Amino acid sequence: MKFLEDKDFKLLKKLISLNQWETKDFVFQYLNKIYSTIVETPEYIFAKGNIPIALVAHMDTVFEDDSNERDFMYHTPEGVLWNPNGAGFDDKAGIFSIFKIIEEGYLPHVIFTTDEEIGSEGAWKLVEDFPTQPFGDLKYVVELDRANEYDCVFYDCKNEEFWSYIESFGFVRAFGTSSDVKHISFAWDIAGVNLSIGYKYQHTKDEILNIGAMFETISKVKRMLDDADNLGCDFKYLT
Repeated sequence: MKFLEDKDFKLLKKLISLNQWETKDFVFQYLNKIYSTIVETPEYIFAKGNIPIALVAHMDTVFEDDSNERDFMYHTPEGVLWNPNGAGFDDKAGIFSIFKIIEEGYLPHVIFTTDEEIGSEGAWKLVEDFPTQPFGDLKYVVELDRANEYDCVFYDCKNEEFWSYIESFGFVRAFGTSSDVKHISFAWDIAGVNLSIGYKYQHTKDEILNIGAMFETISKVKRMLDDADNLGCDFKYLT
């Protein structure tokens, strides 16, 4: 059973207490201490790292109106977090996970968007401003914004080699309708995937976060980042 360390509990608690624009400021301040190249606009933030994989999370939730009043409860025996009024783990868990990966010494490219929940408006603005990917070297894109524990969702990207590669890390292909990575990968002609980050019952007040599942995905993504130099070429977006 995976338990939250005190500093991780505090970070998650901080993230879910913030509305979208407070989250954006918090993310920028965090990245500004670590990355040397950051682009910030009202709609998105991205930073160039030294690992040719981009990690994506969105900064809004469906619980924006009273986000400052949010707290959560931690059921230690089950390793589950929840809030009776909904916590917004979709996608605060994704942001937390990217922070944890960076904290452990990895420096991937990162993208944080606004207004995913109302139509991926931040992602659309990103690809409008940057019709081609701005990182230079980019093998593929990973969004951490999927419910459940083992899902990998490729949307309309039909690159079967990429499917097999992602599934080799222990994910199982699932169906999804839309998320930021769908629009980003299509526009940039680079394969992308959305991975489970451990929450369930998103967009409802019954939402929970399975801590063990979240950290398992974090571990798998770190393995992907470790393997980046072994990839001979970029994974293209195929239809």
